[in-house]
Amino acid sequence: MKDSFFKGAFMATFGGICWALSATFGQYLFQVGGFDAIWLTTVRLLSAGIIMLGISLIKNGKSTFDIWKDKRDVFEILIYGFLGMAGVQLTYFGCIQLSNAATGTILQYNGSVFIILYLALRNLKWPSKYEILAVLLAIGGLFILSTHGNIHTLVFSKGALIIGLISAGLWAFYSLEPRRMLNKFDTLRVNGWGMLLGGILMIFIRQPWDLGGGVLDLKCILATAGVVLLGTILSFFCYLEGVRIIGSDLAALYAAVEPLATAVIGIVWFHIAFGFIDWIGAAMIVSTVFIISLAPRWQKNETRLT
Repeated sequence: MKDSFFKGAFMATFGGICWALSATFGQYLFQVGGFDAIWLTTVRLLSAGIIMLGISLIKNGKSTFDIWKDKRDVFEILIYGFLGMAGVQLTYFGCIQLSNAATGTILQYNGSVFIILYLALRNLKWPSKYEILAVLLAIGGLFILSTHGNIHTLVFSKGALIIGLISAGLWAFYSLEPRRMLNKFDTLRVNGWGMLLGGILMIFIRQPWDLGGGVLDLKCILATAGVVLLGTILSFFCYLEGVRIIGSDLAALYAAVEPLATAVIGIVWFHIAFGFIDWIGAAMIVSTVFIISLAPRWQKNETRLT
């Protein structure tokens, strides 16, 4: 049991590190290669979608296409692909392009707050005290990270902040919207079709062969492959394997190494300025994942004590 738990924790953690590498490769493509978020989003979604559906065909055969048999499934996968996949990826990489990989990743972690607020409104029920604590920590962390405590200044651009928060909101939608489909189909089919549809939508904005001023040399090819293979395919399978072994709540905790890894890689690779106060703000935001994941356990313990 101990070896199995260690394997699950390792897989979830490694998935988070792969996501961190993806963000850093994206920053390299923007800052060094001259590419933009639109091009990278198109290439990532199309490539990853084709690969995932190819694996699904090997694993599931013709049932890969079952998602197109029911009108409700068709409607939901279109919304998930266009608004969820394309929307999240475009705003996430857009924020990285306007700031850096660490900032874009940390801002997206505010998506937990949007989930709490949405569920509270939908259920017409006040959030629990743990969820309220998570919201307050996220707001405080966002304030510290973006202003360094000075309300009259912004550490990064207003555009990066706005797009980062939009990315967080879309990430919340991306997390909640496909739940019914995931109960009906496996994640490989849902995410594979979602990515491919999102990539097809992006083609109407920017074709993959239109580099938009970028220079696709060997290093940029490797960075793009890293975004697709490491940051999408490998991270996807590692994280899901972690979920299978130790459960979604614990896997989310271990995968929360992502912003820490992104910041460390950014400091070493790009020499980004990430001071003590930035670490405090980042820790406050990321702590919301721990609070939300562990809250059910704490609530159960409180019930036993009363």
